Amino acid sequence: MFGAVQPDNYPAELRDECARLNRAGLTTCSEMAFDPSLWPIIEQMRDELTVRFRVYEICTAEMHTDMTPANGDDMFRQVGIKIWVDGSPWIGNIDLSFPYMDTDATRTIGVEPGSCGHANYTREQLTEIVGAYFPKGWPMACHVQGDAGVDTILDVYEDALRRWPRDDHRLRLEHVGAIRPEQLQRAHDLGVTCSLFVDQIHYWGDVIVDGLFGPEHGERWMPCGTAVKTCMRISLHNDPPVTPEEPLRNISVAVTRTAPSGRVLAPEERLTVEQAIRAQTIDAAWQLFADDVIGSLEVGKYADLVVLSAGPRAVPPKEIADLEVRATFVAGRQVYPKEV
Repeated sequence: MFGAVQPDNYPAELRDECARLNRAGLTTCSEMAFDPSLWPIIEQMRDELTVRFRVYEICTAEMHTDMTPANGDDMFRQVGIKIWVDGSPWIGNIDLSFPYMDTDATRTIGVEPGSCGHANYTREQLTEIVGAYFPKGWPMACHVQGDAGVDTILDVYEDALRRWPRDDHRLRLEHVGAIRPEQLQRAHDLGVTCSLFVDQIHYWGDVIVDGLFGPEHGERWMPCGTAVKTCMRISLHNDPPVTPEEPLRNISVAVTRTAPSGRVLAPEERLTVEQAIRAQTIDAAWQLFADDVIGSLEVGKYADLVVLSAGPRAVPPKEIADLEVRATFVAGRQVYPKEV
């Protein structure tokens, strides 16, 4: 959202984005590709924001940021640096230990038969990047889809934690479609937390299994159940413009794991409704270093809340995605529908 706009259009686009997020029942949003050149505009617009933002600045070739970890306020704060180990399963450039299948789908996207994709960086390059930011106090968030890429970044994170120990680092992995059970356990043991793009199952679950990776790897894509069994605090996210922000659908998909055809992928990876709600609320806030002020309704926290047409615990899980957002409040102020 932030990195692909023109400065002249940015204020209007940000207002529209806040309104759209509020309509979806969102009061806080993370931005994982923030362009720091937009800071001056953000400062001018602080009083207009109706969504809290926690942003991760894009890592650049200079491996430098002008910001410090102590910045912003409860409405807008930069909380980390974002890096990309690999790319997208839909174009064949994620870093896997197993090959893509040879199907009409993979031939359509131009994947060579037997390809295991590739990474964007070597381990040495990632070590240099993390070493430029982590010792200065920055948390890191890393886009990684392939399991081979997960091995690499966990090696890098483990080395950084050994060299610069930090009790509460909340190092992150983003998406982690093909992550294996032992990798999730290793991540948890290192204090690394995962944010899973579970909505991919709703839109492309059948293609993931039948067109790209086969049942062995595709069925357990986005393994939320295994993640929480390690006692890891996870979050569920969307990735606009790939999919819209739809927190209620995230909860529904994490609980049902239903693909477009209606089949259930790896039922053992389903979450309970309560686990999915936590992943969309308090545990997501924790990942963003914001659980002291948001994520649950408690004395001393902001009154950020959403009013739904029914409680997500009271309807069948498949219906959670279709609940109506009746009202959204930020710090007790109604932001959707707009008060008149």
